[in-house]
Amino acid sequence: MLSSAARAICATVVPRLVGRRRDAEIARTKSDIAAIGLALDLYELDAGHYPASLEELNRREAPADFEAGAGHRWNGPYLKKGLPKDPWGKPYSYTRESQHNQDYDLFSLGPDGQPGNDDVANWE
Repeated sequence: MLSSAARAICATVVPRLVGRRRDAEIARTKSDIAAIGLALDLYELDAGHYPASLEELNRREAPADFEAGAGHRWNGPYLKKGLPKDPWGKPYSYTRESQHNQDYDLFSLGPDGQPGNDDVANWE
């Protein structure tokens, strides 16, 4: 059984630790989105278009629709360590046709895995 002093300390410290963990998860998500975004931009520079899916960033061989010449050259894989999952164990979402006036949409649905206020995205 905890003393009243120990309970008071726990009541103060635990919420702070929980908040810091969430801040760290969001920071990692933003970092992952930036790294994946860089890989997407490098792919586009080499291929002349963004990939249809994030999985194409892991390819060693050029995709069938890759057009050699015209200044394009294949330098894959663009994510050498593979696609990371977000801090909540879910894959990042990607759409080549942006709905947010970006070159593409890249985002995590956040801790609850549902669209909403806790999403982390490249358009924010």
